[in-house]
Amino acid sequence: MTDLSVLVFVGIILALIAIYAIRLKAVPMPTSGKVADEIIAYIPSETGTVTDLGSGWGDLAIAIARARPDIEVTGIELSPVPFAISRMRAILAAKPNLSLIRADFRTLDHNPGEVVVCFLDPRLMDDVGDVLSQRMDPGAIVISRAFAIPGWQAFGEIPMKTSSDRLYLYRFGSHKAGITA
Repeated sequence: MTDLSVLVFVGIILALIAIYAIRLKAVPMPTSGKVADEIIAYIPSETGTVTDLGSGWGDLAIAIARARPDIEVTGIELSPVPFAISRMRAILAAKPNLSLIRADFRTLDHNPGEVVVCFLDPRLMDDVGDVLSQRMDPGAIVISRAFAIPGWQAFGEIPMKTSSDRLYLYRFGSHKAGITA
């Protein structure tokens, strides 16, 4: 590969990341191992399925699949470059309990399962609330890093030990004021 072809290739990759960041109103952010461990600690022990909305580079989805081989983990990401990287990482991780889907979580007909984790731009949190309101079963848990879901009432708002963010914990069915599950 010549120097020019490498520059063109890198330019295309960066352009794709920028185009999708603008289109999706979100830049895929990595999740450190310590942050992932802290989030994983809030996944109930009896959980069988977890969905990571906007799984980006795959850090959190892969960490959950490694830490909890008893859980079926699904990562959903639309941006092609982070999705491709996460697919390569998933292949190398060789975790049979992990699947990744390239799709827009807003239009994908997918049952999110018992626990949903997300770390998305605050401008997308209304969409998260709308989608999950249509698809989640009562009692399911949502763990949102950094941003609250507008109109939802968290049962826990916890300052993280490993970052300056907060975790917002919701139980579907009691996520609206005055509703109990």
